[in-house]
Amino acid sequence: MNKIFYFWIHLVIVIIMWSSPFWLAWKIILFGVFLYYLQLITFGDCLLIKKQFNTKKRIMTIYTQILEYLGFKPNRKVMVFISDYIFPWAILLAAIVFQNI
Repeated sequence: MNKIFYFWIHLVIVIIMWSSPFWLAWKIILFGVFLYYLQLITFGDCLLIKKQFNTKKRIMTIYTQILEYLGFKPNRKVMVFISDYIFPWAILLAAIVFQNI
């Protein structure tokens, strides 16, 4: 399959993930965060990024790809850190706050 197909599948998953605090129980989101980290530990990267870019080292995220396409030059290592350690927990925290207010 081509790179554009993987990009669009990935983008749909990211949109679902970011909207999930508003329609998915936080416990399920926590399980999703667990699965995300399990994927990183097991495969060393996001499977869609691996397929799209055929890389062995974690240097790209969907967020980096989008920002670079828009003409920005984000630091790839910083984006990997944010993607791995900030975004999943921010989504989970948003779900807990939204669902318990």
